[in-house]
Amino acid sequence: MSVSNIGYARIESTDLDAWHNFASDILGLMVIRNNDSDDTLKIRMDDHPFRFLVQAGKNDRLLGCGLDCGSKNQWQKNIDILADAGYAFVKSSDEEAIARSVTELAVGQDPSGNTIELYHGRELTEEPMISPTQSQFITRDASSTDLGFGHAVLPTTETEKTLSFFRDLLQMPVCDDLTPPMPEGAPPARVIFMHANNPRQHSLALFNHPHPAGVIHLMVEVSSLDEVGSALDRVKKAGLPLMATLGRHVNDNMCSFYVVAPGGIAIEYGFDGLLVDWDHYTPTVSTIGDLWGHEYNVPT
Repeated sequence: MSVSNIGYARIESTDLDAWHNFASDILGLMVIRNNDSDDTLKIRMDDHPFRFLVQAGKNDRLLGCGLDCGSKNQWQKNIDILADAGYAFVKSSDEEAIARSVTELAVGQDPSGNTIELYHGRELTEEPMISPTQSQFITRDASSTDLGFGHAVLPTTETEKTLSFFRDLLQMPVCDDLTPPMPEGAPPARVIFMHANNPRQHSLALFNHPHPAGVIHLMVEVSSLDEVGSALDRVKKAGLPLMATLGRHVNDNMCSFYVVAPGGIAIEYGFDGLLVDWDHYTPTVSTIGDLWGHEYNVPT
């Protein structure tokens, strides 16, 4: 496996104040903003300088996902492998790397047009992460392995080519291939789950349809069911739309709900995600996504 974890996500927002309030008051994340005129939010959940970087812009969308390659050698190897396959990942300037708090950065696109940022050497901070809701986010396991911020589900227009990009070139193995039941008249759906070099059951997934926001959802995990319930209360009190009610997934065991963030990006907020010993795991093919709950209401 040549990817250690999904380290961060970059988001463009037409309403930075709304995203600030949502991340802080609803999700319980720590938001760093120098002043009211600052056009960037650094959103923290642990000792990383940010896990979400939200930038003011003309659209509401995912700008890119940062994949940690673990070392300089693996980072360069990944770039070379992608180049041999016809994918140009261009090394960014020192200024851009510093803005991501990484040593080196290379940016390119997968076959479906999703922007992927490959990096190594994330600079951590000793400044404490203070959650305004006293939430504790799960980003490391008991051995302090970095699990990433959670996971991302990306849309695809070229599903098989995009699968090959991540599975065969970046060596992110498939752990579950889900074809869930769909309502009558709806197009068939397929979600392909892939893991990185850490125990989190999946760090990235592909959905076989496009999405105007460039992302199906982003997931963050907290340390208790009570934190999930409290966050759900905050969502209801604020009158925010749910994309899915409380439920538990089959493949990663996550007990979660999905809330729609400002601009339409869905955030899964969960607890009890499965950690896997990959030496003793058999990939699954699923036709059911949920053990219970998760009544979906996809916004138009």
